[in-house]
Amino acid sequence: MELVLPPFSSLLPKSHHHPPQPLSRARHGRLQEPIMALAQAPPLPLSLQEARSVHVPHRARPVEEPARAHPSSSIASEEPRFVSETKLIAFHSSAGRLDDARKVFDGMSHKDLLAWSSMIGAYATRGMFDEVLVLAVKMVSEGVLPDRFLITRILQACAYAEDLELGTVLHSMAIRRGFMGREKDVPVSNSVLVMYVKCGELGFARVVFEKMGRRDLGTWNSMIFGCCRSCKWEEARRLLDDMRKEGIEPGVVTWNTLISSYARSGDLNVAVELLEQMEESGVEPDVVTWTSLVSGFVHSDRGVEALQCFIRMRLAGVEPNGMTIACAISACASLKLLNQGSMLHCHAIKVGSVKNVLSGNSLVDMYAKCGETVAASRIFNQIPEKDIFSWNSMVAGYAQAGYCGKAYELFCKMENYGIRRNAITWNTMISGYIRNGDDERAFELFQTMESYGVKRDTASWNILIAGSVHNGYFDRALRIFRQMQAVLIKPDYITVLSIIPAFANLVAAWKVREIHACIFHHNLEIDGKIANALINAYSKSGDLAGACAVFDRHSSRNIISWNCIIVAHLLHGSPTEVLNHFYKMKQQGVLPDHTTLTAVIKAYGMEAMVSEGREIFLNMEKNYNVTPDLDHYTAMVDLLGRSGRLQEAYELIDEMPLTPNLTVWEALLTSAIMHGNVRLAHLAATEMSDIEPSDLRIQMVVSGLQDLAGKSFDVPKLTVHNKGRMLDGIECCSTEIKNIVYLFSTGDNVASEHIVAELELIMMQIGLSMLDISSGTLDVEEEKEEVAGIHCEKLAIALGISNSPQFRSIRIIKTTRMCNHCHTFAKLVSEKYGRQILIKDPKCLHKFENGKCSCEDYWSCSSCFNITYPRSCIVSH
Repeated sequence: MELVLPPFSSLLPKSHHHPPQPLSRARHGRLQEPIMALAQAPPLPLSLQEARSVHVPHRARPVEEPARAHPSSSIASEEPRFVSETKLIAFHSSAGRLDDARKVFDGMSHKDLLAWSSMIGAYATRGMFDEVLVLAVKMVSEGVLPDRFLITRILQACAYAEDLELGTVLHSMAIRRGFMGREKDVPVSNSVLVMYVKCGELGFARVVFEKMGRRDLGTWNSMIFGCCRSCKWEEARRLLDDMRKEGIEPGVVTWNTLISSYARSGDLNVAVELLEQMEESGVEPDVVTWTSLVSGFVHSDRGVEALQCFIRMRLAGVEPNGMTIACAISACASLKLLNQGSMLHCHAIKVGSVKNVLSGNSLVDMYAKCGETVAASRIFNQIPEKDIFSWNSMVAGYAQAGYCGKAYELFCKMENYGIRRNAITWNTMISGYIRNGDDERAFELFQTMESYGVKRDTASWNILIAGSVHNGYFDRALRIFRQMQAVLIKPDYITVLSIIPAFANLVAAWKVREIHACIFHHNLEIDGKIANALINAYSKSGDLAGACAVFDRHSSRNIISWNCIIVAHLLHGSPTEVLNHFYKMKQQGVLPDHTTLTAVIKAYGMEAMVSEGREIFLNMEKNYNVTPDLDHYTAMVDLLGRSGRLQEAYELIDEMPLTPNLTVWEALLTSAIMHGNVRLAHLAATEMSDIEPSDLRIQMVVSGLQDLAGKSFDVPKLTVHNKGRMLDGIECCSTEIKNIVYLFSTGDNVASEHIVAELELIMMQIGLSMLDISSGTLDVEEEKEEVAGIHCEKLAIALGISNSPQFRSIRIIKTTRMCNHCHTFAKLVSEKYGRQILIKDPKCLHKFENGKCSCEDYWSCSSCFNITYPRSCIVSH
């Protein structure tokens, strides 16, 4: 819902919604010729009738000149008749009987300027501007020229009808007749100015404005509105300063024009700043001011601020109108605040706007989004004159609640009630079906909607793409995306934001580049959300350079942009770059948030900078107004554990004000395993088992640690159920070679003999056997290869070495954690063959180059369970 303000209430007559009368004749064509001829002719001497009638109806008449003797006594004898007829026209029009007034007017044998003014004024007062212009053309064609008052009304009609051609002719006529240039001619000049502004000719309006010898408040308001309408924001602000310099203080209309324009454009920070200036200047904001701001916040999806603005309005003693309440209810709908929305519903009943279609639609939408479909249906049935928005809101409410049958029933009834279904209606039903898992029905509606005369729009395609991604059909989403472009439907930022997350993985790097090319082609990368999504996608697809390139070209960086690039460097094992970007963002005045500080503490841990990381943690609330939560405690346990300060890490967990979760205890478990502390490792694993007692993977770790602890320590024996039971699911991995994705599973007996032979050859060349490799850590591994078979990542690496060129990276996605042996194997292969190997397991991105891994060999050996790992290999969400 958009707030439309009449910015020139002091200049333009109010519109009345009477049905327009049929036009008596066309406004254009041959009828323009007499206007042009008369406009170019020299000023005519005033006749008796013109001298007597130089005024607008309902205004005080000027002092009449002494009557001259007229050569024709017949005309003099007719004068009382046409004067009485003119009065009769005014009488009928004031009573609202325009048809009777027009019959009297058409029956007049002689029409003077007063008669024309009465009839034209009657139409203008009721907003029938097309009829005003028709009569104006007819009047001039019959040889009667408008005076300065009537020409003002006709120009106003040209402004409302946006008739630039006729308005320009009238402007010329006003100049020829001397109605512009003097102080008393300000109303005419203002009308010309408004006409050009409303017709979108800001340049012509600026010329008129500059030539005016005197300007009043209406002049400045018109020019400011013109600049706002043409998005010339800086010029509008400059005009505000100039009018103050000339001693004219802006009124409430001036401020409302600026505030509403900025609010509609989405620049709400400036709108709020103008509100503060308005209050400082002594002008009290009215209901239009506040409604503009509330509506602007709602349309910008800033519902919390919309409600705060609404509360400020009430505290200021300003009573809301129906539109204000409707906007506030929409804010409650977006935030799903049922209680607040119900209170506003009561207020709408109190002020009598509940049956208004605008308020009714907002209430239906609010109750539907809050899941109260019964209440929404009741309000829907109470709306006396339902429009398309009423029906769409109710259909959407049922669809969102999962009642697609009821939604479809309403969908079918709309045509019976004379409501033509539009693209939003169809899209709502398609979205409802695909959200509830009925993809077949959704695609059926998508295919048939154009046969009902409704063209598919970008939103229609976006729904299918987003739904396919949500349901896990990533390749189908990409096919729909390509088909969308094939039929020349331009994707928007929602399209891109919907599809990018589907390909933020190692084996889809080329698809990310394809989508980026599409974004570049359609000039969409300037959108901040798209740039941030690209940074994240490039990073997770293993292309850190691509992520950095997007970030460097991103001009409007916000905290999300900085977090994306910081997390990208952490994911790729570059703690130094994490800290460098942290310092840069602070230099540019961007305050870090929860995510930034978590990443920075982890980076300090990777760099073994314990004191610096501890300082960030202890002062984060004081310096950055961020309260430490479980993520920060997990990062601190990781930082202390990496440096071997296991006792300090345990004490931190023991003293923390929050209840430790799995990630906190797992951080301690990882540190204890890597430093060989059996007792702390067993303690952490036991705590994890208490939190998730039904997780068989955790039980296996506990069992393994009990076996190890029993060798040297006396620890309580924990009963582990299902010990030795095979875990659900098969360990597998996927890799892409020449645009073909290959799937391998551990112990795959159907793997080709060629791949196995290649693997044996590689292992011979790097001097590695199938025997376990000890790295000084506790041996809590997944099932050994002699039991489970060859681990799948080795088969994938062997395929990549033998079937892809040396300059290409080998990219593998694995369903479980890597074991020590496979980790060592990948390092040796990367050094021996000069290949970059990227392996993404559920918790970590391993980047192998020149015999080294980005994780610096610090990852949990408890690879048999699937929980979050807060360590150098950052979690990939």
